[in-house]
Amino acid sequence: MSIRALSEAITDLPYALSEQVLSYARSLDVAAPEIFKDAGVQFSREVADTLVFVAGLRKLLSIVDSNYWVIDNAGAILERQQDQFSVRVGGTDLSRGGDYHYALATIRRELVELLSEHQLLQFAQNVPYVEVVRELASGR
Repeated sequence: MSIRALSEAITDLPYALSEQVLSYARSLDVAAPEIFKDAGVQFSREVADTLVFVAGLRKLLSIVDSNYWVIDNAGAILERQQDQFSVRVGGTDLSRGGDYHYALATIRRELVELLSEHQLLQFAQNVPYVEVVRELASGR
């Protein structure tokens, strides 16, 4: 796993979103030697590549999750307060249960499945990267 693997995993995403994720992953790649040092672990390119992959997917999950919950919670409030069930911005339906909301839910589910498949789900939460490096270096 590496930036290349991350790039391939997110190839179907809109350009702006994939660039945001890849930019974050690249910055973490630059910081990896310092993270290893802080973790007290000898630098390993293989572990660093996995760290970068995890960081990118973690960033993507964070972006998708926040968008999902904004739409879900706003939709729930609108339904309770105004009996409003549909929200459109331009040509996009941002309603709770609408296509965009459904797409975000699907992406969230697929990201969790991808992380689980690669046995990396435990690192998707707010585990400090120093701890992620220690776990990955120890072979889990």
